Amino acid sequence: MRDEAAILLRVAIFGVVAGTIYWLVTYEWFGVVALLLLGVGPGFAAVWLLLRQRREPGPREGFGDTARRLAGVPRRDPDGPSEYAADRLAVLPLPSIWPLLLAVGVAMLTTGLIYGLWLLLLGGVLVGASLWGWIAAVNRENRYGRLEPDRREHDPGPG
Repeated sequence: MRDEAAILLRVAIFGVVAGTIYWLVTYEWFGVVALLLLGVGPGFAAVWLLLRQRREPGPREGFGDTARRLAGVPRRDPDGPSEYAADRLAVLPLPSIWPLLLAVGVAMLTTGLIYGLWLLLLGGVLVGASLWGWIAAVNRENRYGRLEPDRREHDPGPG
């Protein structure tokens, strides 16, 4: 099973289950039909992908791999080299609060388009400040390297 078919099957199962529960709780037709269509559409596409995959030549997945893929559990990573010092590994940036603040600012900015100018201005200020802070942090990291706090235990000395 391909990842695309697995995602579509998960969405289909969710739509059918949610539509059934919604019907049992509310007895309202419009929401039930919408949720069931959410289940039927991706389900149809997933079945089509699965049938198309069966026609392709090649090795078949076992039941365990298919169930794992349907559940969304990734495969186990292959065994890598035992010594990472010889490999050229990418350097990840330091953790930062700026991307989160940028996301909150963009959310405020777009919500301000609906609710008013004050929220639009507040979101714009937050977007500008977070972009400035994020770019400054990246420049500082590129210029001076990875600056991390000293985590060694400090000896308070006698006294």
